[in-house]
Amino acid sequence: MRGDPPDVRSLEPPPHRWRVLAVATVQQAGLTFVRFGLPALMPFVRADLKLSLAEAGIVLGAFDLGALLAFYATGVATERAGERPVMALGALLTGLVAALGAGAPSAAALAVLLALAGAGFPSSQVAGSHAVMLAFPARERGVAMGVRQAGLPVGGLLAAALLPWLASTWSWRVALVAAGGGCALAGLFTYVGLRQLERPGKTRPSSSETRVSPWRAPLQFFRTPALVLTTLTACLLAAGQFGLTGYLPLYFVDTFRWRPQEAARLLLFVHLGGIAGRMAWGWVSDRWFGADRPRPIALAACCAAGTVVALSLLSGWDAVPAPVAAFLALLSGFTLLGWNGLYVTLLSELAWGASAVMVGLSMTVLYVFTMLAPPLFGWTVERMGGQYTGAWLGVVALQLAAAATVLSVRRARGSGAHALAPGE
Repeated sequence: MRGDPPDVRSLEPPPHRWRVLAVATVQQAGLTFVRFGLPALMPFVRADLKLSLAEAGIVLGAFDLGALLAFYATGVATERAGERPVMALGALLTGLVAALGAGAPSAAALAVLLALAGAGFPSSQVAGSHAVMLAFPARERGVAMGVRQAGLPVGGLLAAALLPWLASTWSWRVALVAAGGGCALAGLFTYVGLRQLERPGKTRPSSSETRVSPWRAPLQFFRTPALVLTTLTACLLAAGQFGLTGYLPLYFVDTFRWRPQEAARLLLFVHLGGIAGRMAWGWVSDRWFGADRPRPIALAACCAAGTVVALSLLSGWDAVPAPVAAFLALLSGFTLLGWNGLYVTLLSELAWGASAVMVGLSMTVLYVFTMLAPPLFGWTVERMGGQYTGAWLGVVALQLAAAATVLSVRRARGSGAHALAPGE
C-alpha cells in the first residue's frame, strides 16, 4: 500500500507542485461553497417551501445525483483533455447553474437545477485529485491530498459563516446566488492560475503502460478486489459524513428547539474540524504509518463512531449548552470528514496510471450512497417518531463496518503496492 511504482520513485517532484496544490484547493473550495452551502440553507428552504424531512433530503440528494451521473465521464475527459479545462469548466457549470436555482419556483424545479449543477462537482474530485497525485511523491502525497481535500470543509466553512446570515438578512435565494457566484469565480481563477499540465505519459513513463481503456475500465475495476473494497469503505464512511452535514442543524432545531440560524452555525465547527482532520490524517498516514493508507482510515472511522455515539446521547438532554454543541460539532468534523483525502490517495495509488478513470468509477458508486444517505437518514428519523437516536446509531454501525472493510484492503493486496500492475 506504499509509494509509487518503482520506475517513478527516482523522478524529482515537479517544482510547480505547490502551485498545482493551491489552485486545486481553491477550485475545490469553490465547488463545496455550493455543495455544503445547501445543508446550511436547508432550514430556510424547508420553511419557505414547506418541505418534509424526506423531501428536504431529496433536494439535498439531487446535487449528488448530478455528480453521480458525471463522475465517469469526468474521468474520461480528464484522461483525454487534461486537468485544467475540466477543472475550470466544472466549477463554472456548478456555479452558474446553482445561481439559476435561486429562481426556482418549487422544490421540484430546484432539485432539477441542483442535479444539473452537481454535474460540475466531479471536476475537482477527479481532475483535481489526479493533478495533485501526479505532482507529489508518495512521501508528501498524503499531506498534499489532505490539503486539497481540506478545500471541501474550507468551502463548507465559508458557506456556514456567510450563507445563513445572507438567508436570514435577505433570503435563501440571495444566498444561493452568492454561493454560485463564488464557485464561478473559482472556475475563472483555475483557468488563469493553472497552466496545462503535461499528460501523465510524458512525465511518468509507466502511466501509458498502465492506462486502462475507458471501455474496459468498469470490468477491470470490479475485477480488482482492492479497488472494490476501498470504494465500499468510502461508501460506508460517506453515509456518516452526509448524515452529519445534512442533518446536524435539523437535529438541533427539531430536538432542542434551536433557531435555524443558530443551528446552521454548528456547521462552522464541523467544517473547521474537517479542515484540521483532513490535513492531520494525511500527516499521520505519511509520518506515523509510512505512507500506508488503510490503517489511518480505520483509526479515523473508529474515532468517528465514538463521536457519533456522543451525539446520539445528547437526545436525552433537555437542553444542550452552546459550548458543548460546538465542541461535538468540531470533533465530528475532525473524525467524520477527515478520511476523504486518504481514500482518494489510496485509490489513486492502487490504480496509478488509470487513476482518473478509476477515481471516476469509484466515485460514481460512492455517490449512489451520498445521494441515498440524506433521504434515508430523514426517513429513519420520521419512522422513529422524530427521534434521531436510531439514525445516529445506524451511522455508528456503518463507521465500524468501514474500519473492518478498509483493513481487508491490505489483505486483498498482500504486500503489493498497486492494484493495477503495468500492462493491465
